[in-house]
Amino acid sequence: MTMRIYTLTLALLFLAASSPAQFVTFKNGDRWEVNNPFKLDEKARPPRPIIDPSKASFDNTFEKIERKTVSGGIEMSTTKKMTEAILIEWPVIQPMVEAKNLILRGESSKALETIEPVLKTFSSVKTVRGSPWIKAAAIKLDALDRLDNDAALSTFLDTLDKVDDGSSPELTNKIKLAKLLLQARKGDHAGVITATTTLIPQMDDPDVLARLHLLKGTSLLALKKYEDAMNTYLRVPVFYGSQQEHLPKALLGAAKAFRGMDSPATRSLKLEEVSNRYLTELIATFPVSKEAEEAKKLLPKEDRVAAEAAQGAIQETPPVSQ
Repeated sequence: MTMRIYTLTLALLFLAASSPAQFVTFKNGDRWEVNNPFKLDEKARPPRPIIDPSKASFDNTFEKIERKTVSGGIEMSTTKKMTEAILIEWPVIQPMVEAKNLILRGESSKALETIEPVLKTFSSVKTVRGSPWIKAAAIKLDALDRLDNDAALSTFLDTLDKVDDGSSPELTNKIKLAKLLLQARKGDHAGVITATTTLIPQMDDPDVLARLHLLKGTSLLALKKYEDAMNTYLRVPVFYGSQQEHLPKALLGAAKAFRGMDSPATRSLKLEEVSNRYLTELIATFPVSKEAEEAKKLLPKEDRVAAEAAQGAIQETPPVSQ
């Protein structure tokens, strides 16, 4: 038993140390390992992709992929069109992570610049199984949402409509979400509430469900249905808390709903204090988010100072040694 545990431990350590690789599988069954165009040699000026000659590489248009092999001392080159791909296996793409973080920090314009190379790379394989294009498109939709640029969002939706052939439920759902967002911005809150109420039971993706609840909560808040809005917003941290990027919106929305519920009839419930606690938690937990800036404007000065101090204490706390 001891030997088995030791062997398993070594195997796990090997897997942890191994660099994740990316592969493209084609219709004829060929599976090629591909150089990662997003992994750059930072020592080079300007930084350029690290190229391993034993792996395949994209051409400049990202529509073809070339692999070189040596047989009998002779170098041979094989080229395939990316449209022949049936499966893409790709690890975490750093520009996608960076773009998400930029959105959370309120730098959506930079997020758009960061995510565009990913969209370009996988443009010819948008709906191929495993393609990162769909997730990158969702990030772009988020950035456009934060910029409140309805014209750019509508234009991108036109592109997505042409891509959506029903083969990717994820893409279809993202398009529905974006269209509902535009519908809400045009003031059709009753329609958004009806649509989201219908869609929520049909979904099982936590990210989509969190987004639908945020849209529904926003429309309920706009119609001054404060208690329903509060309950809708709070479902996000309770049931979809792993979707960290959506928590700032949920906390801010819940705080606004509690404020809306505050009235002489509910004075004993001290709902404004409840609202301030949510705003304080938002500022302390997500200090660089767009929502945190809005929360600071809603909080009384003394509570805002306390929240910022609490956030600073969290940042300065040293990690617990293991």
